[in-house]
Amino acid sequence: MTQQLRDVPPEYFFYLQYHLVKQRELVLGKVLDSLGLTTPKWRILSILNRLGEASMGLVADFCAVDRTTLTRTMDQLVEAGLVVRTDDPRDRRQTLVTLTPAGVDAYEIAVAAVLAFNDKALRGVSGEEQKALEILLRKVVHNVIDDPEWADCILRFDRATAG
Repeated sequence: MTQQLRDVPPEYFFYLQYHLVKQRELVLGKVLDSLGLTTPKWRILSILNRLGEASMGLVADFCAVDRTTLTRTMDQLVEAGLVVRTDDPRDRRQTLVTLTPAGVDAYEIAVAAVLAFNDKALRGVSGEEQKALEILLRKVVHNVIDDPEWADCILRFDRATAG
């Protein structure tokens, strides 16, 4: 283990998070590329696997990405036969998206790679430490998302109260 830093700057907590996310995306990007996916595509598959049929807007919100970027990525997933778009019968202005059987298969293959990476990342971190980190991150998420109901949806990874 590296030597503990003395005198860390006040932005260090988020600096570490940034590097953790960037390194995860770099490593997972290589693994996902071998499966014909990118990290943004994986994120969409994961969200649709969890939510089932969802509006484009809701997927964009869960991905924390603008709708234009989501549309481009979604076009690629539709073209690859992993996602299908349908009109919302309740609101013609809305487009709904859902995984195809091939999309479910792609998700299941990719999630195995993601879980393998997660195991590597958490090597040497006890279950107790993981729980403490989760509690800390949940508090931070609640602090940075102004809408408490939306924060709860993000933390549950569920749309129960989401629009």
